[in-house]
Amino acid sequence: MIVGLVGCVERIEPTFITLYVNGVVYGVHVSLRTSACLQVNQEVRLDTILVLREDSQNLFGFLESEECTLFARLLKINGVGSRIALAILSVYSVQDFTFLLETRDLKGLQKVPGVGSKLAGKIMLDLEGYWEHSVVSNPHTAEAILALESLGFKSTQARQVCVSLPKGLDTQEIIKQALQQLR
Repeated sequence: MIVGLVGCVERIEPTFITLYVNGVVYGVHVSLRTSACLQVNQEVRLDTILVLREDSQNLFGFLESEECTLFARLLKINGVGSRIALAILSVYSVQDFTFLLETRDLKGLQKVPGVGSKLAGKIMLDLEGYWEHSVVSNPHTAEAILALESLGFKSTQARQVCVSLPKGLDTQEIIKQALQQLR
């Protein structure tokens, strides 16, 4: 698994770059926002996600880890592929997208090429409350919320339970007590 690359930019296209890394040249798909920040011969570090399909292997690169995290989360939504996830990140920064979710701006999301009203609604529903755990001050609580989400609990439900638990618990204890309340 390739989770990051540090190298020199050789070529830049609107959503694709080539990156020279220790004798190997990688083709990396990037958002329009990322490609606009890069220059040829610039030394750069990218967080990456390798997407394997039956017919292709595509590497996606991001200057910001939050952008990489959002891309990975978008890929988990049924109907959102790498092309649409990259289009979302090309149109909106992570902060703008988060605001879009908080205000439930379906029309704003439909400005992304390939996102119609049905898919916009699905994205809104699936990501409801997703970024709320990022404002949780306790890292153990944030980790517990993510763990509960991966077990299939809705993020808003997991967040409500985890935040209501006593302070000072470690991640495992938060998960254990949360599961008792959620069952």
